[in-house]
Formats: sequence, structure tokens, C-alpha cells
Amino acid sequence: MKSLLIITLIAYAVAAIHALLAFINKRRSAERTALYTLAAAFTGHTVALALDWVQHGHYPLFGLRETFSFLAWTLVVAYGLALYRYHARALGAITLPIVTLLLLVAILVHAGDNAAANSVTQGVAVWLFPIHTTLLVCAYAAFFVVFAASVMYLWQERELKLKTFSAFFHRLPSLSTVDDIGATAVGIGFTLLSLGILTGIIWSSERSGRLWHNDPKEVSALLTWLLYLTMIHYRAQWRGRKAAWVGVAGFVLVVFTFLGTRWLGGYHVFG
Repeated sequence: MKSLLIITLIAYAVAAIHALLAFINKRRSAERTALYTLAAAFTGHTVALALDWVQHGHYPLFGLRETFSFLAWTLVVAYGLALYRYHARALGAITLPIVTLLLLVAILVHAGDNAAANSVTQGVAVWLFPIHTTLLVCAYAAFFVVFAASVMYLWQERELKLKTFSAFFHRLPSLSTVDDIGATAVGIGFTLLSLGILTGIIWSSERSGRLWHNDPKEVSALLTWLLYLTMIHYRAQWRGRKAAWVGVAGFVLVVFTFLGTRWLGGYHVFG
């Protein structure tokens, strides 16, 4: 299975390189190569995730290695949806290198304790665990799209303000398209995060009898939820530059929730 992931990593790297070349040089051949190798890599990645599930006997979203791998997979899905709806190929120049890096880390990180995984993924309300974790990782992927759209918006807006247009300016989606991508992604991400938190509360209640453990990841997830709720609530007033900066700040909080809280200890042992 690891050999399949290595092959997948190589394919993702080729796709990322050609996505960057397509963005820099605007070559159709590079775009096609990026798309074809990405499709091959995604297929291999999907098979690897399925084999991991079968091999270890539990849902492949428990340890840090599995979480990095699954997050990379969901980022590809998010990019594919954005590409289909908005034809935002420039998003691939940001997303695919991150996907490659995440899968590289997943390959290098030591596999988690299978016994510990079984202790979490067994017992009452066991069916909620994969739903809870999948919803949250998919929310993280959506918030990454918000972040990428925010960066593209701020980049274009700065060049428009300074009236100094680089060669890359015309290769980015229009400001209205980027703003629409961000607005759509934040709505999807917020919905997924809300459902993820809700299923987590139910699962925790069934497993330990407590709705809230005052866990660092729980507190950080709640703060993330409140920030994106505020962003959606004030979306009409915060369109454009202000919304883009909130999108960047929100993603910083998402990264802290995903990684930073892990080293603070607490109830959560996955992701």
C-alpha cells in the first residue's frame, strides 16, 4: 500500500509542477498534463485509502498519517469542484503543491496505534465517528478554498490599486469570480463544520456521557465556527477586501485547530 502512495505522490508532484508551469507560461499542454496526471493520482489515492481501510480494519481517518492523506484527497475533490464550476485553473497552482506536501508528510509520518484506534472506533454510536471526522476534514478543505480565493483576491486588488499589473494578473480569475468562489466555499465549509461539531457532540455524549470536555480542539473549533458565522452574517457589508482578510485569518485558526491543538493534549486523539 505504501508503494501505491509513493506512486500517487509522484503523480501529484507531476501534476503540481505542470499546474505551476501552466500558470506561469499559460501553456495548454501543461494544463492538459496537469489534469491527466491529477486524475491518475486521484484514482490511485482513492484506491490506497480503500486498501488502508481494509488492511487496518478501521475507517482511515484516525491518526495523523491517515488524516493528512485524507485531507489531501479532499483538497483534490474541492479543487475539482471549483474547476468544474468556475474553470479556476489558477487555483491548482496553489492547491496541488499543498496536496503533494500533505501526502509526502503522510508517507513519512509513523502510523498510529491500531489498538488505540479500535478503542475509539468501537462501542456505542460507533457509526458517528467516521461521519464526524469526515465532515470536519471536508470543512477544512472548503476553508482552504476560501483561503486560496482570498489570497487571489488580495493579490489582484493590490495590483489594481497600485496600477502595476504583472503577467500573472491576467491569469487569475476575475475579482467577482474569486469573491463568488470564496462566498460559496465558506457557506459549504460552515455547513460541514456545523454538522461535524454536532455529530461530535452526539458521539461524545454516547461514548462518555459528556457533551463538552473543554478540550483545546473543541474550544478552537468553536472559535472557528463563530468566526465563519460572523463572516457569513456580515457578508453583505464585508464583501471584497475585508472578507478576504477574514478568510485568511479564519484559515490560520483552522490550521491551529487541525495541528496546534494536537500538542496541547486533551480528549481528542485523532487528526
